[in-house]
Amino acid sequence: MLEARVLRGQGKTQAEIAQILGVCERTVRNYLANTPRERKKPRRGSRVDLFKGTIDQILEDNALYNGELIYERLVKLGYAGKISVMKDYVAAVRRKLTIQAVQRFETEPGRQAQVDWKEFGKQTVDGRVKKLYAFVMVLGYSRKAFVVFTTSMDTATLQACHVLAFEYFGGVPAEILYDNMRTAFQSDAEGTWKPTKRLLALAAHYGFAPKRCRVRRPETKGKVERAVGYLDHNFWPRMEGETLSLARLNDQVREWLAMVDAKKLSGFDESRSERFTRERLHLQLVTPQPFDARRDIPVLVSRESLITHETNGYSVPPEHIGSMLTLKVHPLGTSAEVFGPSGSIRRFPLSPEGAKVKRFFPEDREAIRRRWDADRIRLERARKPRAPKRAQTQPEVEGRSPTRYEELIRDGAMAATA
Repeated sequence: MLEARVLRGQGKTQAEIAQILGVCERTVRNYLANTPRERKKPRRGSRVDLFKGTIDQILEDNALYNGELIYERLVKLGYAGKISVMKDYVAAVRRKLTIQAVQRFETEPGRQAQVDWKEFGKQTVDGRVKKLYAFVMVLGYSRKAFVVFTTSMDTATLQACHVLAFEYFGGVPAEILYDNMRTAFQSDAEGTWKPTKRLLALAAHYGFAPKRCRVRRPETKGKVERAVGYLDHNFWPRMEGETLSLARLNDQVREWLAMVDAKKLSGFDESRSERFTRERLHLQLVTPQPFDARRDIPVLVSRESLITHETNGYSVPPEHIGSMLTLKVHPLGTSAEVFGPSGSIRRFPLSPEGAKVKRFFPEDREAIRRRWDADRIRLERARKPRAPKRAQTQPEVEGRSPTRYEELIRDGAMAATA
């Protein structure tokens, strides 16, 4: 009766179709009223079915694991199917993981902050070519961010940035999430990642728990990564053509953050500032005594009673000449403090790096001058040849000049005679 459908497509009526086909009109009507069903194809199992659990486990640990390497592993386990079939399944699993990765990962107020660095390469900052970095900390609930530009990513700088962030937020979250930054976490001999001693000291001081996110799982640290991307694409282009100063750069990024905080968040009918108003109530209080994030730098006191740091000399009391002292320098500040065996000797502002200046502090000048005079006299005496020892009583020798002692004795005798 396929012909009946063809004839109807040509515009024939049911009566005309029945007459052409030699059947009753009822038969034509019933046939045309029923939709033909597709024949079900028998479902056959795939050779990859037995290995789907293995593939899922591999991609769960690393969603970007190479497909050909997965195929080689499956072949060793007995897989005899085509690589194309396996790759189709791998692609489907990756799509599922990607969808899960972009789903919003929410945390309650005050629970978590996320930390990351952004590198801006070599830049001319304050007249010198340096590597420029930005430390970024984002609160998980409100998405409020703290950013500070630095010229280093070492341990002391990382700690100092935390201290500034806590002061900026006015509180401390319960936990802070890091990636595999070496200044925060280190791997032991067994391959277990643990916080560094310095990070643990910082965490104990402020009362937060340092945690490391799972490698290649972007959903766990997505908030700070989005903030880093926005900093790179929205703030940094505004600096094009400007003469960069580290202090000015940090003032500008604070102004930019205030503008960002006032905007409505995508997916929420609130701004970061509005959400932070609630989150701040759940943050832990900042301890009154800030953590000491200064670098300890051993310095030798020269013969001039100077210590040297970044090509500049600074005086210390001369009693320390030849001694090793400790210079504590804040990685984000412009002041330093020098320590001796008995404690702090002096705090002073640092001169610009590379200035090659010598600074003698007023309280040291007179003591250093007296030390130099004493050293000069001692040196002159050491260089002067010693006269041979003479007997206490020396006879008068014709042609010999009397000694000063003899002159004094003679003058005394004459005075007594007179």
